[in-house]
Amino acid sequence: TENTKFILEYLCSVTANISTWVQQQILEANNILESFGNAKTIRNDNSSRFGRFMQVCFDSEFKIAGCVIQDYLLEQSRIIHQSDRERNYHVFYQLTAAAKRDKNFAEQFQIGS
Repeated sequence: TENTKFILEYLCSVTANISTWVQQQILEANNILESFGNAKTIRNDNSSRFGRFMQVCFDSEFKIAGCVIQDYLLEQSRIIHQSDRERNYHVFYQLTAAAKRDKNFAEQFQIGS
């Protein structure tokens, strides 16, 4: 997960002098995917519970033109059960934290206690 971030940042930095919209979207998509696929485990607070294949596409001038992201092997059992001292996927905690701060958000997405 961390290596993916470093590689994406490196590719974005060496392919253009200016950060383009496409490059920014790729970097931001990686963070969103992590919240849906990473969870706290006994050994790691940010453990990747899925596999991901990322194919970065380049144009004829060797600038990043897009990215194809394919997830696989999502640990689905984590959604309904976690071992002691482990947590579910980060996204669930992020959603409940947002709902505590914003009542309209909680009502819109039917997040309640």
